[in-house]
Amino acid sequence: MCPYSSPPTTDAGAQSEGAGAGLAGAGTRSSGLGLRAALMLRVLVPVCAVLGAAIAATLRTIETSVEERMKDDVDLVARALQLPLIHAIERERDGSVREALRSAFGIGRVYGAYVFGPDGEIVASYGAATPGGPPERLTELVTEGDRAGEFGAVGGRRVYSSFVPLTDIWGRSLGLLQVTRRQSDFDEYVARLRLGALGALLLVMGVVTVLVLHGHHRAAIQPLGRLSDSMARVATGDTGHRAAERGPKEIANVAATFNRMLDALEASAQEVRRRREAQRELRRELASAEKLAAVGELSAGVAHELGAPLSVIDGRAQRLLRKTDLDGATRRDLGVVRTQVTRMEAIVRQLLEFGRAESGRKRTVDLATVMGGAVAASRDAARRAETRLEVRPPHEPVSVEADVRRLEEAVGNIVRNAVQAAPGGHVRVAWRRSEAGAELSVEDDGPGVPDEARGRIFDPFFTTKDSGQGTGLGLAVVHGVVEDHAGRIDVERSTLGGARFKVHLPVQADSPSLGPAP
Repeated sequence: MCPYSSPPTTDAGAQSEGAGAGLAGAGTRSSGLGLRAALMLRVLVPVCAVLGAAIAATLRTIETSVEERMKDDVDLVARALQLPLIHAIERERDGSVREALRSAFGIGRVYGAYVFGPDGEIVASYGAATPGGPPERLTELVTEGDRAGEFGAVGGRRVYSSFVPLTDIWGRSLGLLQVTRRQSDFDEYVARLRLGALGALLLVMGVVTVLVLHGHHRAAIQPLGRLSDSMARVATGDTGHRAAERGPKEIANVAATFNRMLDALEASAQEVRRRREAQRELRRELASAEKLAAVGELSAGVAHELGAPLSVIDGRAQRLLRKTDLDGATRRDLGVVRTQVTRMEAIVRQLLEFGRAESGRKRTVDLATVMGGAVAASRDAARRAETRLEVRPPHEPVSVEADVRRLEEAVGNIVRNAVQAAPGGHVRVAWRRSEAGAELSVEDDGPGVPDEARGRIFDPFFTTKDSGQGTGLGLAVVHGVVEDHAGRIDVERSTLGGARFKVHLPVQADSPSLGPAP
């Protein structure tokens, strides 16, 4: 049947109506019509109305056609009786007239049959009642001599009458034949037609309703239910879930848009996390820079305060050594004093270097000049340690913008550390033009840098040497110098078996490009 009111909402329908309620977090529902009720009121009801109107119009056409056919049946009976009655009247055989009238009832569609004379008088009749029509009407029909059919009353019943004139071969009127059929026969037949049409209408409407609701459930309710479930999963925290992009094109587009929104939100969240992490890293770097600045100021102050007393101690020791009356033990003790003073002065220079905030004037220089000076300053230490110092220059010069003195001291620090780490071993120094700029490396075959120490190797006052053999400032100074030159320093495992320190520096635009170092 065609529904005119909304049936109970199914679970899937309720899910589709409540889609997005979980995301909203308020648990509210729309007060408007659901999809099913809207489909019924806006689609099925108009379809049912159109079907009803179409069937009603068709039924009226069929009723008219049936009525005309039933009238034709009565007219056909009357025409079938016409000739037998004419012959019977011409021969004045009343029995034959009545027998002909009685034969009409064998058809089963006749209520009464009557023969009238030329003046409208009744000659013979056969049926349930005697016609009581006005004589002038009968006389008029006899006079006109034409066939006619009309509804009227016979014996108090509504009937349809078919009038057929009875004439001889010369056209003279012999009378009039009236054959009747109950109007109720017409009405009953039409009522059966209407009942059948109503049943057909209800059947068609029921089938249409079932098909439309089933198709609507499969095409809309189920996909919307899945989309609602996906939204609920995302609302409960499953942000990695994505809705299935299937179903009708419109719903699939909604699911795709929903997924793109989630992707955009996830990308935004990742960007926020990235920026927060960058801010935390900047805060850590700022705190580290502030700490290093404070340590640098302290170091510079301590170095300045120690410089004068150390000069006095060294000068007094030199003056005492000039005396000729000193014994051997005293001279050895004074030599030890001067050696330790020299060591302390080196520490003071490192403190001053670490505490120096500004860089000297930079100029374009061939990296071979810097590397040559650093290696030359370390050859005596290598000779004392019996360490083989190998230098691998590139085939073409590599120019950098540098503070020559500071960069040379930084590279010298790295070379001296390598010599100290590999006594009697092998140290290799090389530099070249790389894809990113200039690259210089110092590697040795010593024990290397422990993995747990690599993260702190460039921190101030951190050292892997034994107590009394290092201040932990050398690599911190190197790191600061490299950063002042917009470079980067890395430590990794060497192919020789020990540690390899690689310094990356920007190069001059006119410096030639070289392949990998041999």
